[in-house]
Amino acid sequence: MDTFITLLDLANGRPFKAEDDGRARRAQLVVLSLLTAVLASAVWGLAAGSKAPLLAVANLYKVPMVVLLSALCAVPGGLLAWKLCSSPLRPSELLVSFATSIMSGTLVMAVLAPLIALYYQTSAWMGPMLGLASTFTALTVATVTFLRGVLRRAPPKVSRGQVLFPALVFVFLQIATLVQFIAVASPILPENTVFDGGIDQMVGH
Repeated sequence: MDTFITLLDLANGRPFKAEDDGRARRAQLVVLSLLTAVLASAVWGLAAGSKAPLLAVANLYKVPMVVLLSALCAVPGGLLAWKLCSSPLRPSELLVSFATSIMSGTLVMAVLAPLIALYYQTSAWMGPMLGLASTFTALTVATVTFLRGVLRRAPPKVSRGQVLFPALVFVFLQIATLVQFIAVASPILPENTVFDGGIDQMVGH
């Protein structure tokens, strides 16, 4: 429980404590954040597919797969941007901020999961709307949490561009790959959505 509270504090931009300052400890925090995100996204997937039992079971691995793979795809480009712009943040700080922000977004999805399951069982109109709205809310929370975290950890009198540029590259790459992984894993929601066909369907091609 103490570790979970630590992860939430780090997601909020709290400075690292002395016991969290080692490289191994930060790697552990990254792994624990992603594991929490995997579990939380699986809960959401179960709720989103609750109207169709086979889909609900498939979502237990499809939704975490989409979250995890999109996050991993963003790491190389984000770290390259960090190196090229001489960001004052250590790469471990950037990775912890990124991982805890993903955890925060998926926790939002997990918290909304009971509401989504309820409306999917009782409303043909509101269930799908809540399913999509929860994903956009989670993405917004994750992005804001990440940017806020890196800004709060930036040393004083450092250009914001040096701090924000690699963070924005992380966000862009994750969203860009997330869209296509959703298409690969579809269906996730019982209904057809604009995301099921990836970028081609979204832009009308």
